[in-house]
Amino acid sequence: MSPPESRRRAPRNSLSADLIVDRALGLLDAKGLAAFSMRALAEEMGVGTMALYTYFRGKEELFRAAREQVLAAYRPPSTSGAWDEQLRAVCVAMYELLTGRPAVLYLLAEGRAEGDFADAASVTMDRILALLRGSGLGRAETARAAGTLLRYTIGSALREVRECGESERAEMMRRKLAALSPEVYPTLCDLAPELGAVRADGAGQYTFGLDLVLTGLRALVAESAVPPER
Repeated sequence: MSPPESRRRAPRNSLSADLIVDRALGLLDAKGLAAFSMRALAEEMGVGTMALYTYFRGKEELFRAAREQVLAAYRPPSTSGAWDEQLRAVCVAMYELLTGRPAVLYLLAEGRAEGDFADAASVTMDRILALLRGSGLGRAETARAAGTLLRYTIGSALREVRECGESERAEMMRRKLAALSPEVYPTLCDLAPELGAVRADGAGQYTFGLDLVLTGLRALVAESAVPPER
């Protein structure tokens, strides 16, 4: 019986930086950041650990290459419509990218997520900033709005990926809510079914919150457009 695909030894002289990055992303997608090490990756690829160091000086350098490979290939969707409609489409596409590729999301969560995103996906960052500036927001408001959207999108995606498949934890939360006293926590107990439904609907919860943020931005734009009273 041949070994699993992920553990087949790499053919002689076939090792390359691109192959190492691809297999690293696959390992991160499958097992997460906590289980990742250069030794584990070498075992998955069927090579000696030192062979990886020929291409990357360490894990952090490999991680940066992995982030850049995925994010640099991403392009925000080409949409038409008002600035807020286009901004919504860009943010939703970003969320789908991150939840669809947990490896990159784990790496973005390590340290300066926003800075790494800006470095590796400057086209998307520029698009977000251009849409916000085009709405009529000032420079400072544009920077703050972009930061809010990035934090919310990356944080929501990270929560969704971490909770995905955690049926045991979800069941534990359901039992905990069911055991609460309605006399002590009347509203929490009353809304327990809805809270459970929200927890199970990560994408729906993200877009609900995104629409709230956009509503606030529309109000800020409208306020900016009103000339000050004399």
